[in-house]
Amino acid sequence: MAEPRGVIRVATLREQREGGGFTIRRSIGSSAFSSKETDPFLMLDELPRKTFRAGEFPGAPWHPHRGMDTVMYLKKGEGSHEDSMGNKGTLREGDCQWMTAASGIEHNEATGHPGGEMHGFQCWINLPKARKMDPPAYCDIAAASIPTATVAPGVIAKVIAGKVGALSAVAQPIVPVQYIDFMCEPGGTFTHQLPAGFRTCVVHVYEGSVLLSPAKKAVSAGQAALLSADGDSLVFEAGAAGAGFLCLAGQPIDEPIVWHGPFVMNTQQEIQQCFADYQSGTFIKHKGVYRRL
Repeated sequence: MAEPRGVIRVATLREQREGGGFTIRRSIGSSAFSSKETDPFLMLDELPRKTFRAGEFPGAPWHPHRGMDTVMYLKKGEGSHEDSMGNKGTLREGDCQWMTAASGIEHNEATGHPGGEMHGFQCWINLPKARKMDPPAYCDIAAASIPTATVAPGVIAKVIAGKVGALSAVAQPIVPVQYIDFMCEPGGTFTHQLPAGFRTCVVHVYEGSVLLSPAKKAVSAGQAALLSADGDSLVFEAGAAGAGFLCLAGQPIDEPIVWHGPFVMNTQQEIQQCFADYQSGTFIKHKGVYRRL
């Protein structure tokens, strides 16, 4: 019998400016939750649904990363990207890009939006010390390649990473995680089984509201909930207006985290080395590998 995970804390998403000057709402990575509580997830930013004129959305101009995966999931809109090694591609509605920055990559992202609605998410996932200096790689995953199905009456699951029942994601990240977009009609209910060892679970609501068992705790759009490690499942019921939310669950890495801007390492000395490499022009250690599914 399923044992629902209780809610430890519900937080209102924090708004701030990012990239070339657009506004995001942050859940993971804000002061509401500690990095220990959300390990291995470092950050989750939502670009709220908004209509932009052609050329108005500034994207995130050239910047480096080292020591983590970055995951861009585009619900609405279109944006192109490129890196300093000549790899490039375009994400469209429903697509996802899973990038392993690892030893280092510089990229320019979410450019060239033709106008219209934009709504998306950027998630950072930590890498273990043993894999932080791996060669970088990224994979653009077309919406049609992301398993999506009705898993219960009125409940659709889109599996970006991990699995829901028989649905298994095509993304195979280094760190075991689940990244699932649940889209629910009013009153839709479901019990989602969480793998053993996945002590971390965060629910980020972007539309409507959801009741999380066992206490039927309400979490509404613009809020996120941190769940306890006790229990083996996420049990939910959509509110009267339905619900759209992300479920992020994973196995903690349980290593020290030292984070400065776009670099996430294990020690301050390693962070200083990131800056020294970047300033000396030796930041890129390996050519990034690009593929599209």
